[in-house]
Amino acid sequence: MSAPVGPQRWFARCAAALVGYLLFVIVFGAWVRITGSGAGCGEHWPSCQGVLVPRTPSQATLIEYSHRLTSGLLGIASLLLPIAALRIFPRGHGARRWSAAALFFVAVEAAIGALLVKRGLVADNASLARAVVVALHLVNTLLLTASAALTVASASPVPEPARPILDWRSAGVLVGLGIVAASGAVTALGDTLFPVGSPQSLSDHFLVQLRVVHPILASALVLGAIAWARWMAGVTAARPWATAVGALALLQLAVGGLNIVLRAPGALQLTHLLIAQLLWISAVLAARSYAHASARN
Repeated sequence: MSAPVGPQRWFARCAAALVGYLLFVIVFGAWVRITGSGAGCGEHWPSCQGVLVPRTPSQATLIEYSHRLTSGLLGIASLLLPIAALRIFPRGHGARRWSAAALFFVAVEAAIGALLVKRGLVADNASLARAVVVALHLVNTLLLTASAALTVASASPVPEPARPILDWRSAGVLVGLGIVAASGAVTALGDTLFPVGSPQSLSDHFLVQLRVVHPILASALVLGAIAWARWMAGVTAARPWATAVGALALLQLAVGGLNIVLRAPGALQLTHLLIAQLLWISAVLAARSYAHASARN
């Protein structure tokens, strides 16, 4: 596949910048949870404490308000990208589809964020409803990052295969990554509300009881992902991304173990989340490369 030229190259660079910024917003959102700042703007959304710009804000308000501002910029960028794709790429082009999908999932992300705030599912709330919404939020985030990454990958003047088909192995790994990530989001919530080693961690709360589930699922998934990556590496087009999947899976397993040993410090949780997103993106692009190579043969 030849490199994009002219407007296509400009679009690809902007889309890549959006992916980078999106990862920053995702990690920032986790920092809001870790610092307990989710209620910093009260139950008001999209305003903060009932006003556009809060006066004499607390630290929690500053953190939550800053996250809303960065998320708002993400929304604007996500709106501009499909508009540009309509002008640059022909009808039916992948860049059009995936940039529109990214915009959709950004809107869903905002709706879930509003639900968390307005329903009070923030700060010290340890309800089942919050755990469910947090898991769904993470799944939507994965769909968003996948759409944004596929927008970059599709930003080429070279026509894509008409019918690329995702094979069952790739589908299984991607679904497995989604399940593990969702369980990780619930575990991270439990680590925040019931810190390991604290008196609260001795509670029989379901968030404490579920803490053991994520490491087991993650360990099994890492083994499966590495085996899948070795199989994918046999296809030249998929080899770079398959190599990234194998390396990131091993790194994620090591960081996850360190996270447990050190009792989930905030900085390590953020690192764990970022690697998870990079692993997911690499797996999505590896699966895409393999599907396209198979469709051309």
